[in-house]
Amino acid sequence: MVRDVIAPAPVLKTLTMKPNFALSLSFDGIRLLHRAAGGWRLVGEVALDAPDMASELAVLRRTASSLEPGGVRSKLLVPNEQIKYLTINTPNMDDAARLEAAKAALDGATPYAVEDLAFDISVDSNRTHIAAVAHETLAEAEAFAVEHRFHPISFAAIPDDQPYLGEPYFGPTEGAGALLNDGDSVEPDGIAVVAIEDLESANPLDSAPEDDAPKGDASEDDAPEDDASEETEVPLADAAASDETLVDEAPK
Repeated sequence: MVRDVIAPAPVLKTLTMKPNFALSLSFDGIRLLHRAAGGWRLVGEVALDAPDMASELAVLRRTASSLEPGGVRSKLLVPNEQIKYLTINTPNMDDAARLEAAKAALDGATPYAVEDLAFDISVDSNRTHIAAVAHETLAEAEAFAVEHRFHPISFAAIPDDQPYLGEPYFGPTEGAGALLNDGDSVEPDGIAVVAIEDLESANPLDSAPEDDAPKGDASEDDAPEDDASEETEVPLADAAASDETLVDEAPK
């Protein structure tokens, strides 16, 4: 007797990936770094008062494309002026309890409701360090990076002299799904970005490859650049003088 054999459903393999570039959006300027063994190499930077910021950013992007012909993917580094850092005592708490304690500590600590914040924590013995940023700040940063075709897939920060351990990770970008293969996800870095050296590279040739267009998104990368000389709005630039800034002074 012949029996029907039902083949098992195919299993989709889920992969994690880390972005190969980091785009720092600090108030000192915009810096692009490339992942390398032992750290990150500075590809270039653009001053906030550059006379033709859009064109200079386009040069950075073309350089990035020449370094990674397979595609540029970046994580956006949020400036610490836009991040609220806190440290709370959490003795004998598991991870779930620490997260709840972090939410309680953030309630009223910023101009935003807790649900309007993205936050991450790091465990330091009986203490928990918190890093929080407004969702609207992340949206502004992503819009800027998308406009200049740096293909952002995640948000992070560099704690500098803050006691936060490791790299604060604020999650994937809104458009990350369109930039990743089906089933893939972004893997956070365990340590914060450290620039080990500058990347010695000549200016890219006009023939340098442009960014690849993931998942058929050719319209974004094939868009004409005739408006490159127009004024470019820098995200977060007005926040330093705004009452909405999360941190007026870095906490001790």
